[in-house]
Amino acid sequence: MDVYLLGLGLGLGYHCYTDLRYMLLYDSTNCYLLCLGWVRAWQLGLMQEAWQGLVVLGTLMLLVYWTSRGGMGEGDVKLAAVLGLWLGVERGLLCLLLAFVSGAVLGGALLFLQLAKGRTALPFGPFLCASALLSYVFGNRLLAWYYQFFS
Repeated sequence: MDVYLLGLGLGLGYHCYTDLRYMLLYDSTNCYLLCLGWVRAWQLGLMQEAWQGLVVLGTLMLLVYWTSRGGMGEGDVKLAAVLGLWLGVERGLLCLLLAFVSGAVLGGALLFLQLAKGRTALPFGPFLCASALLSYVFGNRLLAWYYQFFS
């Protein structure tokens, strides 16, 4: 088993718990994931890919944060940047796509079933975390499947 996957899973699992329970993504958990991600990137020779992913995902989520006017939290921006470090640009963008689509589907279902109203807060961290694990484990296969339609 990939020891880094275990460390990533533990950190993301804790993020899911705290975001669902308290609507908070703790900086200490992000720091743990950041440090472990840097060690992984250094050991595997992925420092450039990790740095690029951190900058691209962090920047994209910062733009979403600014334009959402309170709809997205700062913790989601920090988590996305850390996930970019782990996933790189391609798999990181896949992670964001999966998170936004799955969040929209669940949010739409809750609205349709009248279990939520239009301004009900829905924590985004668990969607980012689940999408990150999917992208980490299956990202290359999902991207290969997607790219086949364009070749």
